[in-house]
Amino acid sequence: MNLQLALILLGVATLMGIVLFSLWQKRGGSRVWLDKPHRWLQSSLRRIPWGDMVAALRPKELAQRVRQKEPSLVASGDLDLAGDDRESRVQTEPMVGGSPGDDGPQKGAVGSAQALPSEIGKQPLKIDYWARLPGTAPVSRDAALAVFREHEIDLQRPRALHGRTEPGNVWLDLTTAPADEVFADLIVSLQIADRDGAVSESELTRFNNLTYYMSEALNRSLQFDMTIEEALPEAERLARFCQEFDLLAVIHIEPPPGRGFAGPEVTRTLDRAGMRLGKDDMFHLYDPRTGASRFSLANRSESGSFSYDELESGMLRGLVLFLNVPTAPRPSQTFSDLISVATYVSTEIDGVLVDPQGEVLTNAQFDSIARQIRSLESSMKRYGIDPGSEEAKRLF
Repeated sequence: MNLQLALILLGVATLMGIVLFSLWQKRGGSRVWLDKPHRWLQSSLRRIPWGDMVAALRPKELAQRVRQKEPSLVASGDLDLAGDDRESRVQTEPMVGGSPGDDGPQKGAVGSAQALPSEIGKQPLKIDYWARLPGTAPVSRDAALAVFREHEIDLQRPRALHGRTEPGNVWLDLTTAPADEVFADLIVSLQIADRDGAVSESELTRFNNLTYYMSEALNRSLQFDMTIEEALPEAERLARFCQEFDLLAVIHIEPPPGRGFAGPEVTRTLDRAGMRLGKDDMFHLYDPRTGASRFSLANRSESGSFSYDELESGMLRGLVLFLNVPTAPRPSQTFSDLISVATYVSTEIDGVLVDPQGEVLTNAQFDSIARQIRSLESSMKRYGIDPGSEEAKRLF
């Protein structure tokens, strides 16, 4: 039962009680032994803070309460390492992502990972548009690469050239294959979408021109996986998938008001937490088996990078921990490890854990974020792409 309904029922009950008591009193049923309870009831009613309760129901107060949302994931395009636009990021409905945009679909609305249920169960998502160039005579690695590199400059999106070795029947990327390898079949491919959107028709046409040049130069036949007309809707489908799942878990570590974090103290604490300075001059927790970054810690600044002067003798205005959910293997477990590191670091440097809007985070709110990550993880698998897989890393 909400507050407004409870107040209405209480008011109705009180009014009925007063009316019944008045009628009974007029009929001569008054007794001395009822005077004391009557006075107590009147005194209790006067003590109820009716003004505060009514104020809580005013539109302004209700709007303020609605804005106090559960913490959520953040669309990667909305990541604000400096934390300077918190005041403007008021969400009008629950989001798993950034502010609602005016143009195009919203990134990361709650349940948006389920926004394309009609597409689940269809054929697997296609990531590449490709053409096969079979031949009767093998071609050397250098001969195939020379033609490919001459014409790939017209393409913007990731592309690749693979070949089936002769002999051996092993498919290799020609850019990393040994120079003395020769290939019976070649496949040229173009990635059709990623977190930035879908491929254009003009780029698919330029890719086709590349394959025609290779076919003629290497004297090979040409077989396309699909037509441009078939590839464009597949690219849009893949782009929608990327938009839905391109999300980060973000936690800020804020110093007490009017203070900052001493650079040397932060460096020592992060070292004890197992984080190392690396890519983009940020700290990372690396997987000891693969050497890949599991999650990152940035400086609260526009670039997010740390300078050596800041770490050796400067003051930092805040820290930002973030996890790229779709590219993390077992993101649920990784987020749990991130929380452990965040809690340890904040305790050691006397900081406070807050969400991107500056609201203090509690264990219940961490659980809420973890539930969102588990839902995201499960939904990605339903589309046939596991978080942390090579396919996910290509897309995000």
